[in-house]
Amino acid sequence: MEQELEIARRIASNDKAAFRELFDKYQSEVLKLCYAMIRDKDDAEDITQEVFVEVFCSIGSYKGKSKLSTWIYRIAVNKSINFIRKQKIRRLFAGKEKRTLSNATSVGSDWTLRDQQYKEYLDKALSNLPEKQRTAFVLYMYEELPQKEIAAIMNCSISVVEVSIHRARKSIEKYIQSFDKELLK
Repeated sequence: MEQELEIARRIASNDKAAFRELFDKYQSEVLKLCYAMIRDKDDAEDITQEVFVEVFCSIGSYKGKSKLSTWIYRIAVNKSINFIRKQKIRRLFAGKEKRTLSNATSVGSDWTLRDQQYKEYLDKALSNLPEKQRTAFVLYMYEELPQKEIAAIMNCSISVVEVSIHRARKSIEKYIQSFDKELLK
């Protein structure tokens, strides 16, 4: 924890090498987290950049009460949630439904049609989850973070995280079952 405070202090004093070190250490993890939340590669990259701009600008507010990674993940989750909210508002006013899976072929290798349809269903299931459930589920299943750290990132209790993950799983399972039934037709 003291090492993290030292890195934060160096960044706050405009040490570009310290910021580069921090960026190199966390950039890919933040990008994966943002993509798991947003489900769009280009938007996730943009949000990742915003996260590190925010980290650089507000590193002076990091007090070391949580791990530095937890603090950074909290910023990434908040930026992702804000992006999702803005997208919903835009869709509402535009009256158009934006596809939740864009550039699918650039994210993964060649997918069979069924795999691509399944991924689209999973993306849709994730996007239909309430924010708290989606955040807890993504941090737990995709980022493989312990529930205690998820609770710190989400600023809630471990029991809220457990319930959110459980409800998210049930909702996704139900949604995926409808996909499987559709395939059997």
